[in-house]
Amino acid sequence: MENYIEHLVKGKRGTKEYMERGVAIALPFLCFIILYLLSLPLIFFVFSFVLTYYLWNRTSIEYEYLYMAGELSVDIVYHKSSRKKLFSVEKEEILEIRQWSPETLERYKREGIPVLDLAGVGENQHYFYLVQHEGKKTAYILDCPEKLLKEMRLYSRDKWL
Repeated sequence: MENYIEHLVKGKRGTKEYMERGVAIALPFLCFIILYLLSLPLIFFVFSFVLTYYLWNRTSIEYEYLYMAGELSVDIVYHKSSRKKLFSVEKEEILEIRQWSPETLERYKREGIPVLDLAGVGENQHYFYLVQHEGKKTAYILDCPEKLLKEMRLYSRDKWL
């Protein structure tokens, strides 16, 4: 078995992302009309293109899972060019791993446990990854390919439900 698993999942686009893309498309046209009507300096028009570029790139996201020797690290990748570390979890912080179900999701929400969906539009089975980090419980929904599941079972046998 490998000790190092990488998995890339394309992020879901929600209403917020579609709204940001709509603003990114409309902004240059709006700035051009305002520039024409009010005779404002050209710098506002240039600024609108910079803002449009930033908004457009921000709405294209992917999640990269890195599982190594029981430690899970998830990064968010914007427009395949910049990345930001979302979280990292040691194997001692894992409380349970279980297959995704609506009943479990409802139970976590009733208990007040925040649930973060990192499964995106992945085609693999989705699993809950419940962790306790710094005294706070958080549930993550992950898209897990078979090779990632094998490694998780190897390093966290007693956490599977």
